Amino acid sequence: RQEEWVKTTCPTCGKPAKRETDVMDGYACSSWYLLRYTDPTNKKQAWNPNLANYWTPVDMYIGGDHAVAHLLYVRFWNHVFKDMGLVPTKEPVKKLVYHGLIQAEDGRKMSKSLGNVVDPLEVVDAGYGADALRTFELFLGPINEDSNWSSKGIAGVYRFLNRVWTLTQEYISSEKSSEENRKINAIQHKTIKKVTDDINRLSFNTAIAALMEYVNELYKLKLDGFSDAWQQPIENLAQLLSPFAPHLSAELWQQLGNEEQLDFVSWPKWDEAMLVVDTIQLPVQINGKLRGALSVSPTASEGEVIDLIKNDEKIAPYLKDKELRKVVYVPKRIINLVI
Repeated sequence: RQEEWVKTTCPTCGKPAKRETDVMDGYACSSWYLLRYTDPTNKKQAWNPNLANYWTPVDMYIGGDHAVAHLLYVRFWNHVFKDMGLVPTKEPVKKLVYHGLIQAEDGRKMSKSLGNVVDPLEVVDAGYGADALRTFELFLGPINEDSNWSSKGIAGVYRFLNRVWTLTQEYISSEKSSEENRKINAIQHKTIKKVTDDINRLSFNTAIAALMEYVNELYKLKLDGFSDAWQQPIENLAQLLSPFAPHLSAELWQQLGNEEQLDFVSWPKWDEAMLVVDTIQLPVQINGKLRGALSVSPTASEGEVIDLIKNDEKIAPYLKDKELRKVVYVPKRIINLVI
């Protein structure tokens, strides 16, 4: 648009000519625009260095092939800006997370030419919905590794989300007792801790696996009936699931009687005191063969465990008229009796 500069005279032939204006790489603007975000309305300068000092460097950068090239250019520019006193650090990003690809079911890279591309909209429209698709993509494997698409796998995730829905509906419509339930509280706080830690590590697949295990345990406990003590564990289930299945979680949150939007509710916290387990299942071996398991205190002594074995209807017969020659006891893990 600067015609006085663009229109010039050719230095070789002396005839009228135009200067080339497209001389800057396409990565140029994408190498510094993140700094403009720190001060987007400044009309005097690209950004105020004091604001850049507050907001940068970026905590985490997540991307694939493009991100690596992009970050390379960002680093070049940022080093210059640091020398100019415009940014606080030479490195613009504290941590790069290079994510893997979701490949086709046959293990090859998805490609239109190969005809193996999975269209997300087709998956959604097939009846699975957006939540099942999102959750399955994150359940496929570690974020930094390539994973293969699986039509059977998404069906399993869809069933899991249906179980969450059904369990919540059963709780809402049930007659509830006022009994306390320490077992459900222990499982609840254990799951909150596990899912929170996994999300912070970007280990989304193990976080989802922990939620699946949580739902399995809740299904076992519901055989004893629902009580008022279930309200918070069920609400926490919706909260912990919301990063993966936001639509389902928001709907259940509302059905559970909450008026505040789920997005604005504080993330659940766990209580370390509730993580203490009253009893554990201790495998019992006799001459190296598994003969059963006992519910014992984690602090049970060897003598206490042997007394329980001798009074157990299933295991005690194996010891009848036998001489006990040796005991190998690993607390919280296993006990083996040599007879």
